[in-house]
Parts: sequence; C-alpha cells; structure tokens
Amino acid sequence: MTTNTIATVDEVRGRWSLAHRAALAALLLCLNKILLSYFADFDTAQTATGLGRFIRIAQHDGFRFLVTLAVATALFGYIEGNPALRQINSAARAARIRIPWLALHAALFAPLAALTFSLYGGQVIQLPTVVLTILWLATASLSALALILALAPWELWRDAAASLGKLWLYAGAAAAFAAGAMQWSQLLWAPVSQVTFEAVEHVLRPLVPTLQSDRAAQVLDTGSFAVQIAKECSGLEGAGLMLAFCGAWLLYFRKEYRFPRALIIIPAALALMFALNIVRIAALVLIGGAGFADVAIYGFHSQAGWIAFNAAACGIAWASRRSAWLTTQAPAEAHGNRTQNPTTTYLLPFLAILAMGMVSRAGSGRFETLYPLRLLAAALALLYCRKGLYGINWRFSWRAPAVGIAVFAIWLIAAHFLLSASGMPSQLAAMPPFGRVIWVASRTLAAVVTVPIAEELAYRGYLMRRIKAADFESLSLADAGWMGLLVSAVLFGVSHGSMWLPGFATGILYGWLAMRTGRLGEAIVAHATTNALVAAAVIWGQQWQLW
Repeated sequence: MTTNTIATVDEVRGRWSLAHRAALAALLLCLNKILLSYFADFDTAQTATGLGRFIRIAQHDGFRFLVTLAVATALFGYIEGNPALRQINSAARAARIRIPWLALHAALFAPLAALTFSLYGGQVIQLPTVVLTILWLATASLSALALILALAPWELWRDAAASLGKLWLYAGAAAAFAAGAMQWSQLLWAPVSQVTFEAVEHVLRPLVPTLQSDRAAQVLDTGSFAVQIAKECSGLEGAGLMLAFCGAWLLYFRKEYRFPRALIIIPAALALMFALNIVRIAALVLIGGAGFADVAIYGFHSQAGWIAFNAAACGIAWASRRSAWLTTQAPAEAHGNRTQNPTTTYLLPFLAILAMGMVSRAGSGRFETLYPLRLLAAALALLYCRKGLYGINWRFSWRAPAVGIAVFAIWLIAAHFLLSASGMPSQLAAMPPFGRVIWVASRTLAAVVTVPIAEELAYRGYLMRRIKAADFESLSLADAGWMGLLVSAVLFGVSHGSMWLPGFATGILYGWLAMRTGRLGEAIVAHATTNALVAAAVIWGQQWQLW
C-alpha cells in the first residue's frame, strides 16, 4: 500500500497544490465578475431606490468583504505555517481537474448573465425583484461551488477549512474592518480636505502673491488658473494605499525588522504621503498658473499621485532596510562589492518604462508628447543590466514570427470591435515636421525593440517562472507550468486596458511559445513582430487607435 501511494505521488509530482487551485478559483471568479459587469447598466443601478438600492449596496459591499476575507485568510494561513494545512495543500497535487463540474460552471454563466441584466439592466426575465435576487444568489452560489468542486474534491476543501480553526475569526474580523473602513474613511474626507486646502494655501501664498482663495468652496485661484480641492483630494486614498503597502512590507520582511520599533515606519510613511499630496496640489496650481493648463489638468493631475506614492513607497523601503536601528540585518555593503541581483535584470527595464511613462504623461497635456523619454529610460536600464542579459537564450526559430503574425491578426480583429477608429492625434499633427518624425520614430523603435525585451523579461522571463520557484533563474522556461503561464497572461492582459481580452490571449501565446521552445528569445521576437506590424498599420494604414 505504501509503495503504491508513493508511486502515485511521484506520477503527479509538479501538479497544482491546493493553494494554487484556490488562487485559480479566485482568478476565474474575478474574471466572471468582470464579464458579468458588461450585462449591468450601472447608471440604472445607481438610481435604484428601496429594495433595488439595498441589493446593489449589499452586492457591492459583499463582494468587497469576500475579496478581503480571501486575502486575509491566505495571509494569516501563510504566516501561521500550520503543518496540517501544509499536508493537505500537498495532498491536492494528486487530485485531477474534474471536467463535468467545470462544464457546469461554464454553463451557468448564461443564466447568471440573464439574471444580472434583469436586475441591473432591462427586464429580460419578468419576475419580482425579490425572486430575481434569490435566483441570482442561488445560481451564483451553484456556479462558484461547481468551480470549487472541479478544482479539487470537497473533502480537501473541508479539511483545509477545518485546519484553519480560529484563524477564520481573525480573518473575518480583519475583512469586516477593512471593508467597513472604506466607507468610514469617506466621513473624514471633508475635514481632511479642509486641512489640505489650508496647507496648500500656506505653501502657495509666498510663491503666488496674486493668489485668491475661497475657503467655503475650497478654491485657489492664481488669476489665470483655478483649482478646487474636492473631498477626494484630501489624500486619504493615498494614505490608504501607503498603509496597505507598509503592512504588507513589514509582514513579508518581518524577520528582518526589529519590533515594535519598526512600526514607526507606518506613521512616518503616512505623514510623508500627506506632505507629498500637499506638494502635488501646490505644483498643480503653479503649473496651471504658469500657462500650462492642459499639462496640469490632463497630465500632471492624473499621474502625480501615482508618482508620489511610488516614490514614497520605494523611499520608505530603501531607507528602512538600510537602518541598523530598524532592522536586524547589517547595512548593505559598499556598492563596489555587490553583484547584480538577477531580479533586477528581469524587472528593471520594465519598471523604468512604467516610471518614465508616469513622468512623461505628467509632463504632457492631452497627448503624451514626451513619449521619447520612455525609450530613453528603457535603453539606459537595458544598458545597466547588460551583464545579466548575456545569460539569456536569445535564439529563435520560424515559430517566433509566425506567432507574432497570428497575434497581430487577433489584435486587429479585437480592435475592430473594442476600439473606435481614429486618425493621427491633432496634437501630433500640429507638431513641427521634425518633432513629429522624432516622436513617431521613438514610438516605433520602442514598440519594436525596448518594449518587447522589457515586457518579455518581466512577464515571461521572471513572473511566469517566479510563480513556481523562488530561484526562478534555475527553472527552465519549459518547466514554468500552467499556473505561471495563466497568471502572467492575466496580468499582461490587464495591463492593456480595454484590450485586456486579446491581451490575455497574447500572453498565453507568447508564454506557450517560450515554454514550448525553452527560449525567451522566441517570445521577444514574436512580440517584436507583432508590434512591428501594428506600427505599420498605424503609420501606413492610419489605424492610430492601435497606439
């Protein structure tokens, strides 16, 4: 009996653990919700009264609670390190995916979509709201249950839940507090925005002698440019993001920090975010008052908050880990004695593009005139990481351009349905000829060279393997596994906004190609081929909506 059991485990080695299956279930359920949102008329739902309004709020808050509960349970379970849970987690590797239950989950989407449309759109199903709600809850519950049973036997889920014990109470309390805090924080918007208004006024008064302020309406006017500091500008959202970041950071690196003194990082980070929010609004007023209203409204306003958060988060992380008073680790060695972290090679070019993208959009108006800065940032990052890039397999075969052409076809078909046709942006057309050529050349060069390299390093080279192994470089692309392929494809799709669905399919194809050949060069060349064809369609085919 023992021999047979061991043989069975050996046969299924490498299959998904229960944690992987739970993550996949959560991912598919979120995808279902996104798809169902297309069947809901949110304008109609927002104006609902009585029972309809109660159902809308309950559904919204309930989903928020469930997501927070899942995250809290996963975090607490990971921290606790329960041996029984680890054993159950490993035992799930022997379980097969049960197709009939998966088919039932898929089949229930159609009635669930019809019920959603009837509740939040038009009355396709002529039933009272109470009956529709009961049917929707029953169908949604059955759909979720079918998915759970498809991924693993009920006994495994039951035993895993039982092994958590009282941890459910802590996770539930944390989820209830977090979900409620999102509502309670809105009560603080008005008083905090008033404090923010007064602080910005004090900063601007010495710099703008003609500044006029209306404290009742919370409006600051330079004479040529006026800004109203709304409740949403209080900085509480940024503070919430920073609080979540600090909590996750201290949790992940808990063995390296000295507690309780390390908790001082949290109020320090919140104070920094509040100060940066004041600077952000003051800078917005100064930029608009200097005659760059479009830059202030369409560029700086939308990007400065994210720039401030990322700068503050990176600064807090960097400074705190180098403090001997806060951490148990010795300060970092001199720069000359360090070797480049392999993670840096795979992520720095991509992060450089994202960071410079925020800067270029913040410094532009309606149109991102400073896009060439992204090309420059990526080139410098790749140059910095050149030693680490030597170890990558850059070879490719005929499969790479073939997949690239197939993805281009998918992209064109999807764009026909998802994007509105448009010509050259008026701001680009208004540029001097030399400036227009530089912009188009930079955009094309980035699309064909730096973007494929940076994105494939990050999504396929790093993330797809990192899902399965911490030492990702030691794992062959061929052994990355379907979980890594799926997660990297989903995130790749999400990063493409309204084109998320073809982006997901693209991520699957590029990832499959890398896994099939074991060479990252294949995915990079496929990506470059697609982008080159897209650039040709934009420049010569006047399909500017693709950019």
